[in-house]
Amino acid sequence: MKNLNIKSKLIAGAALVVITAASVVFHGEGGVHAQDTPPPVGERISFGMVGITQGQTVRVNAANVIAENDSDFPPGPTRVAIIVVNSRGELMRDRDGNAIRRIAMLERGESTFLNLNADDLQWPPGPIRLQLRAVVTAIPPASPDSSRLTPSSIAPSVEVFNNANGRTVVFIDNPGVVRGFNPQPDPPLANQQPR
Repeated sequence: MKNLNIKSKLIAGAALVVITAASVVFHGEGGVHAQDTPPPVGERISFGMVGITQGQTVRVNAANVIAENDSDFPPGPTRVAIIVVNSRGELMRDRDGNAIRRIAMLERGESTFLNLNADDLQWPPGPIRLQLRAVVTAIPPASPDSSRLTPSSIAPSVEVFNNANGRTVVFIDNPGVVRGFNPQPDPPLANQQPR
């Protein structure tokens, strides 16, 4: 009986060694590492609705406006994701069903854009106006000082233009909602008397 108990303990120990070794082989020695600094938090900038019809294009622009020698920002590119959603918040897709989006790494001073040409979409018959909303997400480079928040460096805008002549119909450069941004009123001046 005692031999049986020792054998089962040896088998259980050998199984534990085999499982541990297999885990190292399949996941690699460096499978999990603690991060020194937390990953940067993205800032989502949502625009209001714009309407387009066939023969028009929506262009969503994003520019990294950090000056080349600005030491207030950490070095490295800012990751930008641009999408366009419909009035129900669903991601717009082309005729093949592919998501219409652009993801770019913008170094200081660089810009990118996403065009959504209404002529490339499937339309039901008849005159229709499609309501769209642009969303730009910017993830700044990680700051070496994890206690310091990195402000956004992306200046987005939305433009609607006619395909035939390139004439701009709508231009929006001040987004309506910036998630995480809570504007506070200026404090009253010291010499100002309350009314």
